[in-house]
Amino acid sequence: MRLAVLSDVHGNAVAFQAVIDDMKRMAPDAVVFLGDIVMRGPQPSECVELLRSLEPLATVRGNYDHMFTRYPKSPDWKPETFKENMQYRAFQYDRARLTAEQQHWIAHWPMGQALTLNGIQTELYHASASSFVQITYPWATLEQLDSLHQYEETKLVLTAHTHHAFVRQAMGRTVVNGGSVGIPFDRDNRASYAVIDLSGNDIAVQLRRISYDIDRAIAIAKDLSMPDVDLFEYGLRHALYPYYEGAVPGSSPGSSPDVPQPAMPAAP
Repeated sequence: MRLAVLSDVHGNAVAFQAVIDDMKRMAPDAVVFLGDIVMRGPQPSECVELLRSLEPLATVRGNYDHMFTRYPKSPDWKPETFKENMQYRAFQYDRARLTAEQQHWIAHWPMGQALTLNGIQTELYHASASSFVQITYPWATLEQLDSLHQYEETKLVLTAHTHHAFVRQAMGRTVVNGGSVGIPFDRDNRASYAVIDLSGNDIAVQLRRISYDIDRAIAIAKDLSMPDVDLFEYGLRHALYPYYEGAVPGSSPGSSPDVPQPAMPAAP
């Protein structure tokens, strides 16, 4: 069985279409989506419909999808922090472009799913079994990797959220993060996803990086007057987390409560 694993599109339909074109050449038997189809990018509705066209075997809710279940709707609610203001602008932009039915669909994805794929017990989460926002980087400890799953019989754990692609082995399990389709943060600005081949007890993983027209994605965002487009452009061009106070194009990236950028560990 061949499985395509997609996540973190964040409204970037140009990148998503490039990944879909590549994925068709890979001819997977099934597609799963690990959350964050919307927010931050200019084309949320188009991305929702592209995902639907793939008829995914499973979808799980990301932290930004989850906003459509809980975000304050009162006109009297006022965001207080830089991050809240930015999220509020993105939410209002997306809510104006998504139909009520599309919003209902993404808001009601489950937080996680457990599937048996070709005889292999598999768990799917945006971040972990217990959190939408747990941070697990490629250099995580074995104990951190072992905290992602829920069931002892699980052999394959699929996760996302950090926008860093990796494959790790931990405590008898394979942990795969396919990275971000729409806006990677691992200093490689090509769109990212994973293809997994399952044969008996064997698990083989490809982390695929796909070039796409970044200039076109940015031009669409500008044409549509998307809020915080300068930060979106910085993120797409540099593949670094841009959503923190004081970030401007050409500046050095800083840390963020959402997806921090710690120093890379020294080489052994």
